[in-house]
Amino acid sequence: MTEDEELPEYSQSDLWAAHLPGQDLVPAYLVSRFAAQYRVIVEVLLEAQDSSLTGVSFDDVATRTRAYLGERLSAEVVDELIGGDGLALDARLERLVKWGVLTRWQDPARTGEDFLRRRDRYQLTPPAARLHAFWTQEQEADEDAAADLTLAPRAIRDRLETFASAVRDRRYPAAAAEYQQVIVLHQGMAAAARTWQRSLAHALSGGPDPDKQMVLWRTLKSYIGLWGEQVDVHTPKIAAVLDELENVLTEPVWRGCVRAALADDVTEEVVETQAARWARTWGALASWFSGSDGQARRLRRQLRDLVAPWARNMHILMDTGGVVTRRAELLRLARAIERALDDETAWRMWDTAVGVFPARHLLLPADSADDHLSSWAESPPAPVTARYREQGVKAAVGRRAQAVDYSAGRSAARRARAAALAARAEAEASLRARSGTCLSEWTSLSSQELDLVLELFAVARQRGSGDSRTAVTGDGRWRVTLTPEAGRPGTASLRSPDGVLTTLNWRFDLEPAR
Repeated sequence: MTEDEELPEYSQSDLWAAHLPGQDLVPAYLVSRFAAQYRVIVEVLLEAQDSSLTGVSFDDVATRTRAYLGERLSAEVVDELIGGDGLALDARLERLVKWGVLTRWQDPARTGEDFLRRRDRYQLTPPAARLHAFWTQEQEADEDAAADLTLAPRAIRDRLETFASAVRDRRYPAAAAEYQQVIVLHQGMAAAARTWQRSLAHALSGGPDPDKQMVLWRTLKSYIGLWGEQVDVHTPKIAAVLDELENVLTEPVWRGCVRAALADDVTEEVVETQAARWARTWGALASWFSGSDGQARRLRRQLRDLVAPWARNMHILMDTGGVVTRRAELLRLARAIERALDDETAWRMWDTAVGVFPARHLLLPADSADDHLSSWAESPPAPVTARYREQGVKAAVGRRAQAVDYSAGRSAARRARAAALAARAEAEASLRARSGTCLSEWTSLSSQELDLVLELFAVARQRGSGDSRTAVTGDGRWRVTLTPEAGRPGTASLRSPDGVLTTLNWRFDLEPAR
């Protein structure tokens, strides 16, 4: 569409337009052929509203437009865009007025010179100002606007408890003052939640890319930083207050609170409208915080479950980036975080995995004896070798490196340890059955039994004293006693597949130490 083209008119009347709003020309400046010029003019007038409440003159629009372009482009480009026929400012402003984007009026002429100059003044219409502010709003702006919600659940709980006390005592002015703060907090909380929901819906749709990963990470950090961890802490108390006042807040009570907040001569219609609005806010708070499936907890669970897709998408990006893959580690980390007992444990796992620790400064040998007096902040950086500068870029060339897989070795080690523990348990049971007998009466021992006998003999002889040697093993499980037997052979030989052990013919006793 050019600026001289009108929007198409249809030959037949639209039946819908007779009952519902239809065509709106305000957004036309965004899709026009000269949309870039229109957007600059609208942006200039929107910025001018911060300093001018009486509109902007035609000459001031031209001056502000050049200054706006000069802040973003070079002087040569600005002269090329504005000079000659590059900017027909009069025609652009006329078209914006026809589309309903601008309001135009003239200053009154009080002197002869006023009749010789152009007296037109321009101001954005309210729909155009709201549309352009919404259209140019950056994503971080919602997060900045929600930055004051750091203690929103706690503040709502405190205000509701004070509101409940005032309602019970029929102190309606105090109750109205507290509830108005609750309304403001709820509106800010809902706006922040809508922002997070939009970000999540966009970032989780389609394939992963670095920008979406950044959106997910920023959303998660924004939620945790604002009021995520407070949901579980304060939701039960908020729900208890809501349930307690459910039958107390009747229509007359709401009307009394509203009337206490308004002027004395306010009409009954205004009181009814405001009371209905306050009651809807109370119902919205109940849907947010009451029950195990409230909106606040649902949003919290949704963001908690975001960790696994975020880690999975990171694996996809790393795998396609030609770097060392960490698939196994990330999957194991995601499973561990999902099975964590609480959020504190989950975040501790995450911080440990990604290395969120204080910086460590590594010291290098000093070239001279005086260099040790310099602090690390003033010392020069460590040199990078010429070999690394020349060959470091070739590290990712060729076949993609893979992380070393130690899973088979770890599995074999676990199986070997389980087998050793089972063999030791069997040897302990066998020697427990031989307790109370002399060594000369024993039959052949297995290799595991002989190793355990040597360990028990060493404990008894090292820690025991006197003719009868008694001691407790290092793990505190067994008490072994070696007692010499009169009238028995002086020595005994214990046979095993590993050889023969010849020792004194002790009486062997093995009992649990506990």
